[in-house]
Amino acid sequence: MDDRAAYVGRFYSDLLKALDLPVTVSARQPTFRDVENIMLGDDWLLELSRAVGSCKAMVALYSPAYFRSQYCGKEWTHFAARVKRYQEMTSVQPRALVPVIWEPVPQRRMPAEVKAMQYTEQGLGEDYLKYGLLQLMQSDPGGDAYRHVVAELADRVRRAADPFNLPVDAPPAFDLSTVRGCFPLDEVPELTGHVRIFVAACTKSRLPTGRSRVTYYGEAPWTWAPYSPPRVPNVVERARRVITGEGHTASVAPVNAQLIRHLNRARQLNQVCVLLVDAWSAREAPYRGALVRYDELYHPTTAVLVPCHEHDRESGEDNAALWDAVEEVFQRNWLRRNDPHDPVFWAPVDQHQFDDMLARAVAVTQNRIAASGRVRRLPPGAPPPDAMPRL
Repeated sequence: MDDRAAYVGRFYSDLLKALDLPVTVSARQPTFRDVENIMLGDDWLLELSRAVGSCKAMVALYSPAYFRSQYCGKEWTHFAARVKRYQEMTSVQPRALVPVIWEPVPQRRMPAEVKAMQYTEQGLGEDYLKYGLLQLMQSDPGGDAYRHVVAELADRVRRAADPFNLPVDAPPAFDLSTVRGCFPLDEVPELTGHVRIFVAACTKSRLPTGRSRVTYYGEAPWTWAPYSPPRVPNVVERARRVITGEGHTASVAPVNAQLIRHLNRARQLNQVCVLLVDAWSAREAPYRGALVRYDELYHPTTAVLVPCHEHDRESGEDNAALWDAVEEVFQRNWLRRNDPHDPVFWAPVDQHQFDDMLARAVAVTQNRIAASGRVRRLPPGAPPPDAMPRL
């Protein structure tokens, strides 16, 4: 749904521009990003070893993909070791490893060595801490929040690289391939399963009956943004981030008349399904019929979430007619709504609950698959894009 490598390139470029001051880091040492600095015919391992062994500062873009990368783990581990050696020699702690929350990562997905290093700071902004820098770029790439984070990070890089001379490890004596990286974590599989997301939401060109707030709807069902405006991404993108952050893959499709056939097929393949349902759209064609049929059957590996912004006055609890209509669609499932012991049907779900509720629902449904004894492992996905500019 987006070209994340392009966003990394944009951030790298913006960071270099922010560093372009009277006395810059880049003037003292060339910057390095492997997709730009390793040319056709170069010995990529030699060039990567040289950069990691000599750079004065490292910007690490934390994301689920980053912590699944073997070579990102080697780079992080060796640079952290250079920092530690400098500290032991001088009793000075250089903050030369600059972590960036590119996408939020559950702490259990981080190695102990990474968690021991402070990577959050209130001065960078609440939206950055909660949603990550990628989200700021996607929602408002020229906005104040994004530019503030870039400026603060540039200042941290400058303060890290200017006063310190970390010990240098140069090839051929130093070979990055021999480093035992502290990630990926051995106990965390590359991918633990596939989650199919089905969306029931109208569009801004065809609003649900009685709905006047076009702001929450997009050009297609999967661009529905119940928690917007202004910064939170559409709910499908947010769900994908939660799911991939837990180590799964995800696919997206609209709810249609073939929903039951899709759910049954997913169950045969040991795949978790999640229905993201707009309360207003649930009672509209073509969604109502498919959702009623779903409610009449038992799908233990399917979860339902009904996202709703807590400040959406049209959808508040005082709109009894709206929620009575949702209950009418989900007559059976409504009986287990918001049950902490069976957390697979949640309505309504505000923006502060969504990530946790979705992660819990996926975990519960996946455990049911595991209990059936029919779990199959999926092959690892493609390697993650480069996500570590080095200065």
